[in-house]
Amino acid sequence: MERVRLMNHVTTRRPLYFWLSITLLLCGIVSWMPYLAFKIQEPYGLLTLIINPVGMILGILSAKKWVALSNLIMIFSIFPVAIFVYLTKGYIPM
Repeated sequence: MERVRLMNHVTTRRPLYFWLSITLLLCGIVSWMPYLAFKIQEPYGLLTLIINPVGMILGILSAKKWVALSNLIMIFSIFPVAIFVYLTKGYIPM
């Protein structure tokens, strides 16, 4: 009986989990803006390692696989952004 009550609680909260996951995805995208658009060298991009795993879990709870996958991609976005920053700064010779 307790399990059924718990499942009803999760299914009634799915729209909330979906919108929270979308919000965290957008926060992860915005956290890269100082590096990429404004060339401000502040460590805001590291916030993706904190907020996007939470967004991925909320995406899984909302039963929207594309939101969970998008947050997972944002977790690993640190590697292409770091390569881009190093290439544009001249740290990696080409």
